Amino acid sequence: MSTASRVAVTSAIQNYLQNSGITYLSNVYAYPAKFTPEGDFFDGEDPGTQSGALIYMRLANQHDVRVSLQGLPSGGKMTYYTLELTCIFRSQKPKSEDAGLDNDTFLDSLLEAIRASKTAGTTGVIWQWGEGSTRGGQDLDLEVFYPRPLAGANAVTQTNSLLKISVLQYASA
Repeated sequence: MSTASRVAVTSAIQNYLQNSGITYLSNVYAYPAKFTPEGDFFDGEDPGTQSGALIYMRLANQHDVRVSLQGLPSGGKMTYYTLELTCIFRSQKPKSEDAGLDNDTFLDSLLEAIRASKTAGTTGVIWQWGEGSTRGGQDLDLEVFYPRPLAGANAVTQTNSLLKISVLQYASA
């Protein structure tokens, strides 16, 4: 990759997560829509599936750091992004404890998929993600909120989570 690109990073990660076989994950949205149909939580799932999840992506922060000095051609830069994954998990199971277990299963599977490939399955687009931005640096910062019942005939329990991930992209510019 010769230049830093938010679009390339977003597209690569969306594609990787959507195709990683994450338990209960139905859809990954690179850019949140104004309205998400209820059925999107269960797209591609077997009939009768009671739990499903969506992920909305957002590149929250970005900064560049010069990593090499050269004459012509120019040296390289590392672009650091903070990627926020807003995870919305819904379960129609009668007990909130069962919905909580399914949510943790989803989150474990999501974290496992991130740890499985430090380049999000790419060559040249993502230098590294899920590894921190410095040696020993913190990464994969997960906050899980309390489950809450949603009004409606199906007695749905919704649990929201926010996962922050460091994403690094190298550009020879």
